[in-house]
Amino acid sequence: QNMAGSSRLLRMAVALPRQAFRPALPNTNVFGVMGDGATIGEASSFWSVGGVRFGKPSKRKTKVILVNDYAQLGYRGEECAVKPGFARNFLIPKKIGVYSTEENRAAFLAVKTEEELVRIAAEKKMAATMKRLKKLKLEIKRQMTGEIMYGSVSARDIAKVLNKNRVEVADSDVKLDKVIKELGEHVVPVKIGGEEYPVPISVVR
Repeated sequence: QNMAGSSRLLRMAVALPRQAFRPALPNTNVFGVMGDGATIGEASSFWSVGGVRFGKPSKRKTKVILVNDYAQLGYRGEECAVKPGFARNFLIPKKIGVYSTEENRAAFLAVKTEEELVRIAAEKKMAATMKRLKKLKLEIKRQMTGEIMYGSVSARDIAKVLNKNRVEVADSDVKLDKVIKELGEHVVPVKIGGEEYPVPISVVR
């Protein structure tokens, strides 16, 4: 009985003129027959009657530019082709991508160029910092009473000396487990540019 009903609906839909169809979804090329449960998808080349789909799905793709990295598609700023529904119903609303228009392409090219310049500048700064760090002989002086050190050397003290020598770090970048209370040579891990480096420190009188 269901198959007979679906066949009847399909025959009715085929026989009706285009004027009998109305858009079934806003802003799409999908049309439906009023009141009989039949739809026609122009963009997807299918008929749906009584819940049964007929015809072949469209191979048409929509180009989008990724606003954020998306594992299944690519990295931020890349252009990729996806199914229109995937772009319309997921990528665009979730702000993962935008339609690849001339205006959006120009905007992302400008952003990409700026980011590349920032990256190059950061790499040059990092290279200069490492060059200075290799040549540095960091010394921190402390007063002694006999064999007992007056005070100690903290992460803050080490960060202060590094910044004075144009190696920009925060106190939290100096990975000191405990304050130094002895004279001599010490190697302290310091986070610079996202990586940790062993930095030799001399504590002297």
